[in-house]
Amino acid sequence: MSNVHAYRWTSSGLVQIDHIDHVKRSDLVSIDRQIAMTEANIKAFVSGKPALNMLLWGERGLGKSTIVKLMLHEYAENGLAAIEFRHEDVLSIYDLYAEIRRMKSRFVMIYLDDISFDSSDTLYRMFKSVLEGGLEEVPKNCIFVATSNKRHMVTEQAADSGDLYDRDDANEKTSLYARFGLAVGFYPIIKKDYLKIVENYLNIYEIPLYDGWEQEAENYAMDRGGRSGRIAKQFAVYKGISV
Repeated sequence: MSNVHAYRWTSSGLVQIDHIDHVKRSDLVSIDRQIAMTEANIKAFVSGKPALNMLLWGERGLGKSTIVKLMLHEYAENGLAAIEFRHEDVLSIYDLYAEIRRMKSRFVMIYLDDISFDSSDTLYRMFKSVLEGGLEEVPKNCIFVATSNKRHMVTEQAADSGDLYDRDDANEKTSLYARFGLAVGFYPIIKKDYLKIVENYLNIYEIPLYDGWEQEAENYAMDRGGRSGRIAKQFAVYKGISV
């Protein structure tokens, strides 16, 4: 398994992922701050230094999952590995811990993509407990890395009464967020940055710039609900099949 860098946790245990979605640093535009914050933590982690659980949060299509793939691609030679884990499988986490403890030369990201809980969901209490608070120690060679559209991962509702129990419930739902020592925010991109990303993808796909491409790219984004790196890539692909 030493040459394998990515796995998926299933009811049958660890399953090797053979076809990894590789990401090049040059593919990522206008998220330098987010990359730097994430990379500093990963560098510490693979150096055997204390590292933090990470939450990458923000709107869809802005590069959260892409940065995780970039880190895996660039730091695999340093022993970094990733295991995809579904938060609904939380009761099997201790079996996964046993597997990770056997991966002595690896630094493992337990990767939870697009994590969220409904306001009535009690699963987050169990998940919060396994991150910190359970009797069994989390393996020293692993951290949790999660992506979410919601900062607190739980749909929050404002308490109308100000009652003590309302405040306790709100604190309970935001306390999961506190388990992630590093929270990296991805915010809606402005038009200038969006067009930089579009131009980068047009260059990648060898599509020449043309008069009016900026407005066409902007219209494409607005027609699909807003600007994002994912929409920028889709626009470039669209132009590639339509020119």
